[in-house]
Amino acid sequence: MAQAGAGSTVQAVSDEQLIQSVADGDPSCLATLFERHHRGVFRFLLQMLKQRELCEDLVQDVFLKVLRKAGRYRGEGTFKAWLYCIARNVALDQLSRAKRHACEALDEDDLPRPLSDQRSAERAAAGKQDVNRVLQALAKLPAAVQEVIWLGRFEFDNYEELGRALDCNAGTARVRMHRAMALLKATYTNMHGVPVDG
Repeated sequence: MAQAGAGSTVQAVSDEQLIQSVADGDPSCLATLFERHHRGVFRFLLQMLKQRELCEDLVQDVFLKVLRKAGRYRGEGTFKAWLYCIARNVALDQLSRAKRHACEALDEDDLPRPLSDQRSAERAAAGKQDVNRVLQALAKLPAAVQEVIWLGRFEFDNYEELGRALDCNAGTARVRMHRAMALLKATYTNMHGVPVDG
């Protein structure tokens, strides 16, 4: 970390530096990583599992796994992608244990407003449409499709990082995103009679 002096600024420690410190035996750095990422991990888990209290507990589980697996982080991608891969596995384990297929309705208060799309201005403009209708259509999709859309549109801004979070390559992530968005569009159209794009 740079020293603050006359005319200089203090640079924040990167996530990658923090996880390396955790791996080197300094678990106190995990608190900073938790502060930076727990809200996003919670929103992702909530999108996948639809149970607020369960997701609050699972966020803790995710960060305990981060602590235990810190030495396995190799820096081949961002810490965030690695973290969401762990969160994804926790969600999939929970879905597998519960053998859930039916989705419960989302409580509007559980989602941040406004949702913003990090991929393109076109998608950001589309995000101004009726968010509730899009979320209803999203809730009708299989969990695996929901996770691709949620991660690809609201957490990561490139296919490389999305691929790392989904444990696949960038090309596969791109195809999965394209198919997921096509399914969302078809579901939205079937529910509301008009395509999501207008």
